[in-house]
Amino acid sequence: MGSKEKIPEEDACLPYFHGALMNIDADQLLVNDGDFMVTMKLQIDINKLQFFLAVRLKKGVRRYEIKRSATQAKMATRSAANIEKLINLLKTDPVEIKGEKVVLKRAIAKGKFQLMHKDVIFKKKIGAGAYGTVYRGRLVKTNEVIAVKKLDPESADEDGLAEMMKEARVMQLYDHPNIVKFHGFILDDLPYLLVLEFCNGGSVEDRLREKGPKITTITRSNYTYMAACGMDYLHKKGCIHRDIAARNCLIHKGIVKMADFGMCRAQSVYKMDLTKPCNVRWLAPEVWDTGETRFNTDVFAFGIMIWEFFQVPYETPYSEMKAGQVKRKTRAGYRLPAPDNMPSEIDEIMKECCNAAADKRPTAEKLKEMLEAVTKKKKSQSTSVSSSALTPAAESTNTSKVSAISSPPKKQEESVEKNSKNTKKKKYAGPQKR
Repeated sequence: MGSKEKIPEEDACLPYFHGALMNIDADQLLVNDGDFMVTMKLQIDINKLQFFLAVRLKKGVRRYEIKRSATQAKMATRSAANIEKLINLLKTDPVEIKGEKVVLKRAIAKGKFQLMHKDVIFKKKIGAGAYGTVYRGRLVKTNEVIAVKKLDPESADEDGLAEMMKEARVMQLYDHPNIVKFHGFILDDLPYLLVLEFCNGGSVEDRLREKGPKITTITRSNYTYMAACGMDYLHKKGCIHRDIAARNCLIHKGIVKMADFGMCRAQSVYKMDLTKPCNVRWLAPEVWDTGETRFNTDVFAFGIMIWEFFQVPYETPYSEMKAGQVKRKTRAGYRLPAPDNMPSEIDEIMKECCNAAADKRPTAEKLKEMLEAVTKKKKSQSTSVSSSALTPAAESTNTSKVSAISSPPKKQEESVEKNSKNTKKKKYAGPQKR
């Protein structure tokens, strides 16, 4: 069957057909002797789609190819009109292959995060990610607006699928108001998809670029607090995000949500390959020595993101430097100066996050608490100023009308010429190596 042909619907709709589910994921589902499922694999080099019966036997998980044609499904010496009839035949009449009897006992059905193409409707392209294109769409069952990440054809090989599934494995573990909701993944046919919550406000970086001085200091402070809530949740779940930046925080109905979990790892220490492209401008300096990312390297990146949240007009961190210079200067102790409109309390928190001594940086929980306190203080001060401005108007001696009193004008924020290298990015843009 060529890769451009559609999988027969009768096969794709089988409850135990898991599509291109990777071996590592399938093996975790095949727990007991006799557990089985049907999977597929795209052989790009020969332009062929192969089906497999995956079954756990006493000596481990075995995979047997099912040769599928338009009129037949065949495995070893057994054949039937389609895969379902072949499986039913194998249940009643087990086959022996290389000295092992293939006994099928329990069919492993799709999990709640395993959706199908028929479950989603594509609407409009809204951006591009690290390995594919992002669309706005709808879930058929609930009519809910969603974001759909599509693995582009040139990335649909084993490596591209592996990268997509790393994100899927991590995201299905989490449920928090400040984490983008994960609806599921789709592997029943090409293209492979991730289905996520749609965030109507785009990325924080987009908002900072577009709104600029119109965004108040209180709003910026609140953005940092909500993002810290998301990071604290991840860290308590034992996960390092590894790509914290304003471009990877999305806004939905005023709520900031952490997104883009392609580099995320559900472990407390992750050794990275420093020969590959990395986000130098957000990278903690000690990583160049150890190659290890930890919770406190996320905190360092968060410190750089705090700077992003308060820079007016928005620009990329260290925009006047090349990546190599950023690496040298940060390792030597240089840190970004506080933007003009950054409150002194936020400046102190940013400095703590970017401490050269990794163990001196605050934990995500402590960071959340500090930002919460600052945000509450700023809101309280704002309410107090507004209240004091609304004093009773003096009565005129010539009229009984009361004069209207307005709140004091907002302080004009200093305008800084945008760096000509900065360009506006699309919403839902994926991680960019800078």
